[in-house]
Amino acid sequence: GERRPLLILRECELCKGTDHALLSRTLDNEQTVLLTHWFRCVKLPTNVLKGTHPFHALFEKRDGEDRVPHLFFADPDGGNRLALPGDQSQSELWKVMFEYLDRCYGEDAKDSIKGLRKLLSQYDKIDAEEQLVRGRIDEEIERNGPKSSKLKKFDKQLEKVAKERDKLRQQEQELRDLALRPPVEAPAE
Repeated sequence: GERRPLLILRECELCKGTDHALLSRTLDNEQTVLLTHWFRCVKLPTNVLKGTHPFHALFEKRDGEDRVPHLFFADPDGGNRLALPGDQSQSELWKVMFEYLDRCYGEDAKDSIKGLRKLLSQYDKIDAEEQLVRGRIDEEIERNGPKSSKLKKFDKQLEKVAKERDKLRQQEQELRDLALRPPVEAPAE
């Protein structure tokens, strides 16, 4: 019953224990990580290339492919398979991911990504505010003890930060909840 598009990634001996086929070693991966939320992601072990592995056929080299794919995308029913070598650029990867999201979701993932990236910077700002208030609390306790009258003011500031974070979480949930398109029914015979 899973209706999200598929992202199937295989580990290899060279990048074992990492996601280098999906994530760049040198560039910002924030958008890639955000996009994976709307996929059913499956990571298979290195032995998937052995002929005895039950999923070996998924990673056989096909016509038009120069080498064994490192990852591939597919629609929820397994159709529209598109393999990638693992050393593709981020822009190529994002293009493919957005194509699948456009086909499988009824809402625009690009708009949601823009909103989510803005929210992440707002989360950073709130985290910094909270850290500042907690630092002030520690200083006040050190100076005047745990019964200082100023601590109530700081507690109120922490409550305000917590409320702001809750608002952001609500916005984040709304941005992440893209509506899936209904499954395409097979024509009746």
